[in-house]
Amino acid sequence: MYKVLIMDDIALVRDAVRILGQWDVFDISEIYEAENAREGLSMIQAHHPDIIITDIKMPVMDGIAFMQYMETEHVHGKIIVISGFSDFSYMRAAIQSGVVDYILKPIDSQDLNNAISAAIAQLEQAALYKQEKSSPAMEHSSNSVVQDIKLFIDKNYKKDISLSDLADTFYVSKEHLSRLFKKETGQNLFSYIMDLKLNEAKRLLVETNRTLDDIAFSLGFSNGNYFSKVFKKNIGVSPSSYRVKE
Repeated sequence: MYKVLIMDDIALVRDAVRILGQWDVFDISEIYEAENAREGLSMIQAHHPDIIITDIKMPVMDGIAFMQYMETEHVHGKIIVISGFSDFSYMRAAIQSGVVDYILKPIDSQDLNNAISAAIAQLEQAALYKQEKSSPAMEHSSNSVVQDIKLFIDKNYKKDISLSDLADTFYVSKEHLSRLFKKETGQNLFSYIMDLKLNEAKRLLVETNRTLDDIAFSLGFSNGNYFSKVFKKNIGVSPSSYRVKE
């Protein structure tokens, strides 16, 4: 059974989340509420919710500061952001904090439940891996661990994955994870992630008319200018030149 914390300064929004969430389907037995992030932190310390559904703009402490605190203090819990703002800076901050999803208000039932389902899947994956890692009968070889890490990265490389995220997910130290990945693959961990991002960027440049900012955001880059610099450094030409050439 899972526990959820709904954090929003507007009671009607918290009520909407309660009504729209398919809690029984996801085996969610306890739902808590908080009007702001400081109250939410007290709830987290007291009840240890598995999923936190939070607004991005709140009094006292906003959602961005809250997510940064969660990341810095390594507080566990999958975060789903709900917001009335489609502003790029808010979305970027959310992605950099490793949130499960960013949902715009008014809240759509399907979007909310898809996000909850994704959060549950991540929780189950982490629990299964922890169980396998702690079981002598199912102890992973180094190669198996790296294959699991690669599989996780292949599914999540479009987000801004940090070394801390991976270490927490696979219950190993950051140093051991880096050494193990390099030893088994011959490639630096973040070189592998960057290769995936750039290959997808090349595909999007050729097959779509999406803007550079849009492509950059979808792949976890902070902005179009930074994306262009990274692309040119690694591919040898700018994204615009690559699009025309190909």
